[in-house]
Amino acid sequence: MASVPPNRRWFLFGVFLITFAVLILQVVQTRILSVISWYYLAFFAISVAMLGMTAGAVWVYSRRARLSAEALSTRLSDSALLAAIAMPCSLLVQFSLITHPTPTLTSLFASALHMAAMGVPYFFAGITVSLALTRSPFPVSQVYGVDLLGAALGCGAVVGLLEIVDGPTAILVAGLLAAAAAYAFARAAPPLEREALARRGRWRRSGTVVLLFGLAIPVNTSLPLGFKPMLVKGNIESSDRVRLERWNSYSRVIAREPDEAPPALWGPSPVFDKNRLVQQAGLNIDGSAATVMVHFDGTEQSIDFLPYDVVNLGYRVSGIHKSAVIGVGGGRDVMAAYQAGVKDITGVEVNRIFVDLLTKDPFYRSFANVTSIPGLKLRVDDARSWFAASRESFDMIQMSLIDTWAATGAGAFSLSENGLYTLEAWRAFLARLNDDGLFTVSRWYRRDDADESGRLVALAVAALLDRGVADPRQHLFVADAEIIATLILSKSPLSPARLQRLREETARLRFHVLVSPDMEPDSPVLGRLVAAKSRRELAAVARRATIDLSVPTDRRPFFFNQLRFSRVPKMILRYLRGDVTPGVLWGNMTASAFLMLILVLSLIAACATIVFPLRVAARTAPRKLLLTGTVYFALIGMGFMFAEISLLQFFGVFLGHPTYAMGICLFSLILSSGLGSLTSGRFPLGTRPRIAGWGLVTGGYLLLAQAALPRVFAATTAQPLAARVMICLAAVMPVGFAMGFAFPGGIRLVERIDAETTPWFWGINGATGVFASVLAVIVSIAFGINVTMAVAGICYLALIPTAHVLLARPKAASPIGERSLG
Repeated sequence: MASVPPNRRWFLFGVFLITFAVLILQVVQTRILSVISWYYLAFFAISVAMLGMTAGAVWVYSRRARLSAEALSTRLSDSALLAAIAMPCSLLVQFSLITHPTPTLTSLFASALHMAAMGVPYFFAGITVSLALTRSPFPVSQVYGVDLLGAALGCGAVVGLLEIVDGPTAILVAGLLAAAAAYAFARAAPPLEREALARRGRWRRSGTVVLLFGLAIPVNTSLPLGFKPMLVKGNIESSDRVRLERWNSYSRVIAREPDEAPPALWGPSPVFDKNRLVQQAGLNIDGSAATVMVHFDGTEQSIDFLPYDVVNLGYRVSGIHKSAVIGVGGGRDVMAAYQAGVKDITGVEVNRIFVDLLTKDPFYRSFANVTSIPGLKLRVDDARSWFAASRESFDMIQMSLIDTWAATGAGAFSLSENGLYTLEAWRAFLARLNDDGLFTVSRWYRRDDADESGRLVALAVAALLDRGVADPRQHLFVADAEIIATLILSKSPLSPARLQRLREETARLRFHVLVSPDMEPDSPVLGRLVAAKSRRELAAVARRATIDLSVPTDRRPFFFNQLRFSRVPKMILRYLRGDVTPGVLWGNMTASAFLMLILVLSLIAACATIVFPLRVAARTAPRKLLLTGTVYFALIGMGFMFAEISLLQFFGVFLGHPTYAMGICLFSLILSSGLGSLTSGRFPLGTRPRIAGWGLVTGGYLLLAQAALPRVFAATTAQPLAARVMICLAAVMPVGFAMGFAFPGGIRLVERIDAETTPWFWGINGATGVFASVLAVIVSIAFGINVTMAVAGICYLALIPTAHVLLARPKAASPIGERSLG
């Protein structure tokens, strides 16, 4: 039986399908985690995927004596089928777990269970891929090439898939593809094995699973109570009055039936009539954020309550004839512009779901009725890129609480809104204002520590100083309504007439003035910020503040994270004691504590499932080889993951959303590093000059990229998305290709000394990668994305002397070993 090889076409088709399915699962998992849990868990999917795949490879190695090439197609079909079945089962378990973090052992156990549930499909997929690479009679380069092609295309397919189906259904699609892989492997079996498979009903079994998945996909998309999340952000999600649910790569939006209630205002005036009722429909984003769609009947009377919201204070001054709204949502801000008499309104919304509801959905289109507003233009685009590309000028640009509470609480460690609150983004916005134009931004505010509004003021002062303004205070007016503050930034100094008008309106509406050109702020922190006359002064003020008030930039764009890294241990202890006031900082501490927890769990899981089972391979290794080789492969694991995470974060800002960045960056990294790995066979790193040249190129590229990428982004932000995707590919492919040489080059260096130890070293590489994927996120938040990428560059530079030590070791007399699982 073993002498007859499997059918090549069916075998390679099975490899393609399983890797295609796995990468769809991984990228969709980040979107699902953002719904059922919090945004800081999105990158956790990368760590779990690597953990599961490597654990599967370890399982194959530990049973290498029993897993011969005989009955290979049967084993591949079985493991691929188990992966297919595990995908929806894993998601069902995740949907049943309470993932809301609390400082209890129960939360620790739930997190560990969540990690285990996520990892099961990857474990079976890892077995499948490892068997295909190490036991098939076909050239490794051929199998590996198809593996790469499937994985790369799987990454790119996700964005389009989520425009068609919801997240859970996309997991069913991944399961269907994995089941189809099982069928393909069964079809690839040689004649005798195929007969045995037929007798045992294996063909029918895989075919039946394919059919079941095929039926489940349309059923799940059509039934309102199908395969859906039950627990969202730790709460049981009510299905009452849900009229519509839609997913895409940006969000999951639930639109509810309208009801009559007091209007939902962010910062209502104390003089507003609390008995006023309006028709409005709630729109929920990712389970923990909301916007409201108000019924507009075409008359100003139906929306005359909007001036009572502090977020619309900017419209109270004269001279606003043309305005733009960043983040249209349910359409309330564009209605506020119309109610204020603005004749030319542009709304820029990154999420097509909202624009489709306002303009295409029969019910909500007539309910909101914004299409009847004369002079209104709605654009579906990333606001930062749209304004950079636009040649229009506006009298006012409004950005009111553009985030989700999930982002605010989590520090937006992986969310698109980060790109709107950086110095580089505000340059683009201010460039589109007329000479006396206004930029208004509303954020959360607390009088005891200024909360996000303090950082907002710091960003505004930095943006003005960046434009050469000598006295930023003359350009700023900030008013609050309890927990919401609105900053009004004037491109030119606020005129006496405008300042008087703002004063009159805040007095009439009984808002509280925080910052004004004609007064000293009540808050000492805000006073010191607006008094800064240089970026150095501003940085000094920010350093003295209790919370992080440093100016966000593209290198460190985490506007919503206000927890200083130096205070994390102390604040986590406070958090564990329950000594924290609910709010943004509480959310930051929750996120930080949970990231630390994930770091520890990742380390424990990697040691338990990878390092400990492979310890046998290291027992007989020479001590110097063991030490040097461990350092070498740990540097690869650390360097590759730090490079990957930093690229994902950089391009998340540049492309406008982390899902785009993940799909495109992973596509280019997988493809290019795989091509580099394949090419390394022709140009092995077997001499000192080659090792030095390769290390200098790879490490130097990363060190150069961390400084150059923000400049490239600033110069090309105005380009359309397709052009920015090409820039992403052009930046990632070369370094991915170079990084692909490291692993096979190290394996060859080790095999020439002692081939029996190679499993230990690829296990160290995998374990370090699992741990480093979480650590890289922490480093980016604390020190900046550029620092994370610089660390990656240093790791690759450090490979030069480490590889030289390995190269200096004497060759073994007759190196033997099985095919590498790498």
